[in-house]
Amino acid sequence: MKITIVAVATLILAASIATAGAQPADPSFNADAARSFTDFQNAGPHRAFVIGPDGKPNWWAGASGPDPGAAVTSALKRCEDRVKQAPGCTLHVVNNYTVTGKNWRDLVPARAPDAPDIGRLRPEPYWSMRGPQLATGLVVWSHGYMAGKNSTESAPQSWIGRFTRLGYDLYRFDREWITDWASDATTLADAVRKARTMGYRRVVLAGQSAGAWVSLAAMQRGAPVAGVISIAAAHHGEVIKMRDQTRARSDWQHVIEGLKPGAKVVLVNFTDDSYDVGGRMGDARSIFAKSGIDAVIIDSPAGFTGHGAGSTSAFARKFGPCMQSFIETGSKQAPCPAQ
Repeated sequence: MKITIVAVATLILAASIATAGAQPADPSFNADAARSFTDFQNAGPHRAFVIGPDGKPNWWAGASGPDPGAAVTSALKRCEDRVKQAPGCTLHVVNNYTVTGKNWRDLVPARAPDAPDIGRLRPEPYWSMRGPQLATGLVVWSHGYMAGKNSTESAPQSWIGRFTRLGYDLYRFDREWITDWASDATTLADAVRKARTMGYRRVVLAGQSAGAWVSLAAMQRGAPVAGVISIAAAHHGEVIKMRDQTRARSDWQHVIEGLKPGAKVVLVNFTDDSYDVGGRMGDARSIFAKSGIDAVIIDSPAGFTGHGAGSTSAFARKFGPCMQSFIETGSKQAPCPAQ
């Protein structure tokens, strides 16, 4: 059975909207669904898009876990709770596969065909890939850590969907525990080089916490990237547990000083981040002014607090468009500040 990726789903939706307009008795799709589907496409995995019997959409995105099952269950439940009937809600898209009216598990493979590991990078599971020759580029998500928890099944932050919608393939750099971040950074840099030799024209590294730190450190080690998006970078643990806060600050300065001009850099830091020793965004501004790094620094944005603030849908809606625009075109548009 042939699998159809979500790019085709857009055409299906458009055609269905036209049909619904001509035959208003069939409310399966409508303009509201089309608008909602646009928002859905800007979100990251795992995700699921559902239409109710009244034609109204419901969807869920950013579900962690080994597969999209939790997103599917949540989207269907949201629809069924709204319309107060079951069945009647139809699942249309899972991640970036069209599954309309079918059992998604029969249509969505755990691993995209012809998506090999790239060094230690692995393809996002249950996600269709275009491959290095057809993709706009490759975006690599590196997760953070939680003490005592394996984070290799955690969801990428939602704004990552801004890049997959542009045609980027999505891979992950998973590390179960922090053991040797310097070695991890070298390994990530090597994987980027391999991705480029495979034909990926652009590679963007993105991560949160320890994943943000390792992404910057890979750029420091010469990874040929187009950009790095660092969200609340950290790898020394919580400040309250640090024996020497000056080491964390010094290590940060060392990484930032080692970045060479060429790639675009987005740094995001939040108020009340228990992993932040303070002063790091000021360090970055001073160092970038000397080195010539083209950067956007989002420092303590109003309304977003804590180490995990970048994972919220509100952050993705507000800052996703300008982060994407800067990485892709160099445009520094509001609300991303011009440094």
